[in-house]
Amino acid sequence: MADQSNPGNKILTAGIILGLAVGGWGMYLSSANKVEAPETKVDSGKVNKTLTDAAKKMRADMQQDRKVADTAPEGATINGQPRMAPLFFSTELWQFAADDKKANLVVDIYDPESKSIHADVPNTWFVVNGIADALGRADGLALDSDKDGFSNHEEYKAQTKPADPASYPAVLAPGCAPKMELVKLSTARATITTDNLNSDPTLSPTEANIRILAPDGKTVVNKATVKVGETFGLSEKDSKRFTLVGYEKKTFPGFADDTVEENVIRVRDNETAGKEKEFTVRAGTPNPNLKGDAVKGHLISDTTATLRITGGSAQGTTVKAELNAEFTIPGGAGNGKDMKATFTGTNPAGGVDITPPGAQAPVCVPKAKNKRSDG
Repeated sequence: MADQSNPGNKILTAGIILGLAVGGWGMYLSSANKVEAPETKVDSGKVNKTLTDAAKKMRADMQQDRKVADTAPEGATINGQPRMAPLFFSTELWQFAADDKKANLVVDIYDPESKSIHADVPNTWFVVNGIADALGRADGLALDSDKDGFSNHEEYKAQTKPADPASYPAVLAPGCAPKMELVKLSTARATITTDNLNSDPTLSPTEANIRILAPDGKTVVNKATVKVGETFGLSEKDSKRFTLVGYEKKTFPGFADDTVEENVIRVRDNETAGKEKEFTVRAGTPNPNLKGDAVKGHLISDTTATLRITGGSAQGTTVKAELNAEFTIPGGAGNGKDMKATFTGTNPAGGVDITPPGAQAPVCVPKAKNKRSDG
């Protein structure tokens, strides 16, 4: 007898096989069309350092602060305030009063072609020399940024460094106010006399008996016997001030209408360059009744100026200068170097005239304020 197969079992088995096939085909299609999502997780430790630094610099630049003056030239207003300041949205653009019409002008301080905020001084000069803060001051040119005694404007004209106290113009620079002041002016007087020389003018003396008289014209403060070529002074401590150069004959008025010829000594002052570098001395005791060439003896007026240095490396230092004599100004030549100058005279304004080497005219050094000069 033949076996009888169960139709229900066969149908179930075929359904299972067909289901598995369809499922496999679906998974294949799904795998073939799959799109992977990108990685969105960011590791905070892997930050771009270049971009971070640039951001920090931009923030620092935007927050850069500048000093703002409380005063400004008349008419310079920003938001109704009398001041000159950088515009808030940029550290390079500045606004200031351009004229008396109260018209404000905006300039780029880093542009060499921009209009100068302060007179003839380029804005870039302030920036390059490290004193950009002075741009916002109405007195920016008058300021002494490095405290060396010279204004910013004076340093600009001399092309020195306004932020470096070791770099400055000469104390007695042409066209600039002298950086010296007169503290004291004094005069010491004495008379050089000599005893009667040989009465016979045909005879040449071999020596002269020199006497130095005090201002009263009578008291002897120093004396010496001097030969030609030897030196003497107004005191024992000053033995090389004068040199006996020699003798000559001069004619003087007599007692009547006649004249007399006498020997006189010729003396050179070794400490002056003035018109009395050399002079003659007639022998005899000074007589106040004699005038002009008839005067006996020779009056010496030693004028001394005490000067205070107000600029440069020797600020506050005092020096003494003798009239018509050369003296040294410490640090006076600029940049710490010494300067030689000559005290050439006084002036009606109460100051003294000082002449630097090679100068065409003397420089007037004014009297110190609130100081009295003694004459």
